[in-house]
Amino acid sequence: MKKETVNIILTIVALIPMTYFMVLSIYALANLLSKFDVDDTLILISITFGILGYVGLLMNLKQSKNKNVEFINLTFLSIGIIGFVLFNSIQGGTKAWKWVIMIEEPDEWLMFVGPILITMYLSIIKGKRLITKN
Repeated sequence: MKKETVNIILTIVALIPMTYFMVLSIYALANLLSKFDVDDTLILISITFGILGYVGLLMNLKQSKNKNVEFINLTFLSIGIIGFVLFNSIQGGTKAWKWVIMIEEPDEWLMFVGPILITMYLSIIKGKRLITKN
C-alpha cells in the first residue's frame, strides 16, 4: 500500500472520533463566548487550537504536494496537538494525564488519545517530507 493511502486511511480513522469532539468544541466555544470571562481565556485558546487541528486533519485528506500547503497543514496539526495538551492540562490536570499514561479504560482511551497519536504520527511524517524536500 502506498504511503499516501495509509496516511489517508489513518486520517479518516482519526476524523471519525474527532468529528464528535469538534461538535462539542463548537458548542463549548459558543457557550464560552456568550458568557466570556477572562479566566476562560486558556480554555478558549485550547478549544480554538483543537478546531485548527481538526482543519489540519481535513487538509490532510487532500495529499497536496505544494510545500506551502504542506507547511500550513503541519502547522495546523501541531497546533491541534498543543490544543489537546493545553485542554487536558487545564481541565483534567494530573488526574487526566495519569489516565492518559496508565490506559485504565482502553476503549475510551483509544477514542480520546488514539486520534492524537495518529495526528502526531502524521505530523512527524509531514515534517520529514518537508525537511527532505529542501
